[in-house]
Formats: sequence, C-alpha cells, structure tokens
Amino acid sequence: MKELFLNLPPFKKFIFLEKVSSTMDVAFKLAKLGERNIVVLADNQWAGRGKDYKVWFSDDKSLSFSIIIDGEDLKKKPLMTILASVLVRRGIMSYLAIPVNLKWPNDIIFKGKKLGGILGENLDKFIIIGVGINVNNVKFPSYLTEAISLREIVDREIDKFELLTSIINEFSINYDLLVDGHELLIKEWKKACIMLGERVKFRSYNNILEGIITDISEDGALIITVDGKKRKIYSTDELILEGNLRTIWR
Repeated sequence: MKELFLNLPPFKKFIFLEKVSSTMDVAFKLAKLGERNIVVLADNQWAGRGKDYKVWFSDDKSLSFSIIIDGEDLKKKPLMTILASVLVRRGIMSYLAIPVNLKWPNDIIFKGKKLGGILGENLDKFIIIGVGINVNNVKFPSYLTEAISLREIVDREIDKFELLTSIINEFSINYDLLVDGHELLIKEWKKACIMLGERVKFRSYNNILEGIITDISEDGALIITVDGKKRKIYSTDELILEGNLRTIWR
C-alpha cells in the first residue's frame, strides 16, 4: 500500500493498492476506522461491485477508485450517486474534451455505449462513492456487448492517474455544491441524462403501464408521467424501453 498526500481540499490523500477485492470494501474498512475525505485506488479488483451487488468488470486497464466523504453535513444523501456522476463527467470532459452523457441511475455513457459506472453507499456517518471507468481497455468479456473505453474513443493510451486527478479536482472545486445537493448539479444531471423525455413502459404490480420520463425526485427515483399523473420508479428492473422493449441495462 502506498500513500500520496493531496492538496485538493478537503481531500487529504490517495491510497494506492495493487490488487483488492474491491476499493469499496477497503474504503468501508478505513471509514469505520475514522478515515474521511480520502481516495482509495486499485490497479486491479477481483470482486468489483456494481449496483445491487452485481459483479463489476475491471482490470489493470480500468480506473477503479472509491472516495470516502464525511456524511454528517450532506443534505441530499439519496441523490449522492447522481450528484457525484455530474462531477465525474466533468472530470472526464475536462481532461479529454469528449462528449459524455449520463444514464439513470448510475451509468456514464458515450454515444449509447457504457463507459463506466458510479456506486454510492450511504452509511449515515460517511458516504462511499465508487467509480469504475473503462480507460485503456481494448477487449471486454463477451457479455459486455455495450461497453466502450476511453482509449477506443480517442485512439491513444490514457494516463489513468491524470484522469483520476482531473476527476478529484472537480470534487474539490465543487465540494460545497456536493454537500448542499445544489440545484445546479441536479440541473446539470438532467441536461446530461439521455433518458429524460423518453417514452417507456414499466411494470406496476401485475400491469404494464406506459409513460414519459419527465424528472427525477428528491429521493433519486425516476418520475414517469402517465396520463397526466406522476409515478416514481426506483429500480431498473421495473423499466422497459419503448423503442425495443429491452430491459435497461445496469
């Protein structure tokens, strides 16, 4: 394990590890010991986690890290993944000047393909934000048919540490907005989200209903308008794209 001290307030240091089960696991243990405002980075994960504890693919070509944030003052904890995704997007765009979009609840998208994902865990006294980005990958497992990497986009190898620094710099600059759950970040997420305005079908008990995605709620749910009435959707398992009727991937 290596440590590098940071001058990006309030973040104090990077912790580098060669191979771990998951940076989320390491961050959780450190947070329980009282660590706050640090970044845990691993060259490789053998049990990376995605949404709902599903396996998250990552290797030494990927960028995998977790951020421990003090949860005491955060005003909109349910929106933490969405707020963080805006800053991750900014960091990528600032470093590489490429157009990046977001997809509810936790995906980073480039031209319809999945570039990465963000996982937020709310443990009340602290929040852990896990980020996985396909950086220098040129091959993916056969089941990841929608994946794309930054290297494939810009046609050159990317310095993962420079990219990481660009992202953490955005968290540092906009930390007060993140803590407040500022409307500016929420509006930016809505502009970057490729799903707003999309017509969808969704499961409601034993029925299939149809509506248009119109907003996001204060608790992070999608709001779908059906015949003038608003309904909340909390899980991608309930949602079906109208265009090709496939379940939205996570």
